[in-house]
Parts: sequence; structure tokens; C-alpha cells
Amino acid sequence: MENTKTNFIPPWEAVLVIIVTFFIFIFLSAASLLTIGDKPTLVIGELLILAVPLGYLLLKRIDIKSFVKIDLNPKFIALGLACGGLLLLLNIFVSGALTAVFGTSQAVEQSNSLITGLSSSPSGLTAVVASLALAGVCEEFAFRGFLQNSIFKALCSNLQKAKYAFPIAVTISAVVFGLFHFDPQGVYTISAFISGLALGYIYHRWNYTTSATAHASMNLIVLVLLLRGF
Repeated sequence: MENTKTNFIPPWEAVLVIIVTFFIFIFLSAASLLTIGDKPTLVIGELLILAVPLGYLLLKRIDIKSFVKIDLNPKFIALGLACGGLLLLLNIFVSGALTAVFGTSQAVEQSNSLITGLSSSPSGLTAVVASLALAGVCEEFAFRGFLQNSIFKALCSNLQKAKYAFPIAVTISAVVFGLFHFDPQGVYTISAFISGLALGYIYHRWNYTTSATAHASMNLIVLVLLLRGF
């Protein structure tokens, strides 16, 4: 029987899927916040980022494990934990430099205040931990496993563009990742862009498991630091 699965996605389709994801995320997150509150919305928002790219891959009958580069070998999880610590140090340095230039970000302050406030109750802490862990799983799937990988594979199929494939793919995915973390003052957006470059390299060098673990572990370490008053 002919294999109907393919591992090629046109870049314009990948970008369109992410645009649709953005609007669905904004609309349904707002609706969720108004109807069922902030705790469930934290989790639902992350799942919405995953839903559209995953649905697209299923519709196209893509071999998801192979395309996204999912490998649950414990060594990649351990490597991701180590990368998460390094990523945290990078974020501390970048955030400090950006704050010195642009001033304290109100968006970051509000986000930190929301997280610490919700974490004061067991149900709120559970929602926060689930959301931060899911951010690694869902956002890495959408921005690295889906978008970056789609652009990279498409450029590699053109011999004249193959040598530019990684820098172009990782930059586009990092820009989109930064825009999803929009901050009018620019601190959060630029910081997310730089993190996106680092996560894009981690994904390219190893795989989705490593970048997702790095992202999630960094988020959870930040939570611990916030709750301890750092």
C-alpha cells in the first residue's frame, strides 16, 4: 500500500497555521477568562497553542513523531534539564540588560504578580505549574517542531538555499515566538526572541524532547525563584 504520509509542509502553510493559532489563542483565551476564570485559562491557553499545528499535522497525515523529532530517550530529557539551567542564566542576563535600557516591564511585573498570587492556593499553584510545564510542551511543538522545522525542511529542499536554512528558520520562529510574548515596552518580547534563538538551536542540535524539557524546566525554576522572593 502506498504511504500517504509526507514530511514536507509548504512554509506559507506553516506560517498561516501559526497566524490562525494566534487569533484562536487570543479569542478563546479571552472567552475562557471571562467564563471560567484565570486558573483554567492558564492551562487552556497553552493547549490552544498546540491544538492548531497538531490538528494540521493530523489532517495532512504527517508522521508527527518523525517530523517533530520526538525522542523520549532519558538522555535527551537529562540534556534538556541541563539546557534549562543555562537558558535561565541567559534570560537573567538578557532581562537585566533590557531592563537597564528600557526600564522595568509592566507586562513582566503583572505576569509575575499573577503567578505569585495564584500560587498562594493549592489549586492555583497546580494550575500555574501545569501551565508552565505545558508551555515547554506546547510552545516548542508549535514554534520549533512545527514552524521552524517546516521552514528548515523547505529551504533544505532547495540546494541554493540549503546553507541558509537554519539561520532563516530559527530567526523566523524566534520572531514569532517573541511576538506571542508581546510587551509594549519590548523587554518581554526581545527576551523571548533571544530565548527563541537559543531554543531553536537546542531543537536543531538535538530534538523536540530536549528543547521542550529545557523550556519547561526553565519556567519551573523561575517559578521557584519567584515564590522564594528572588
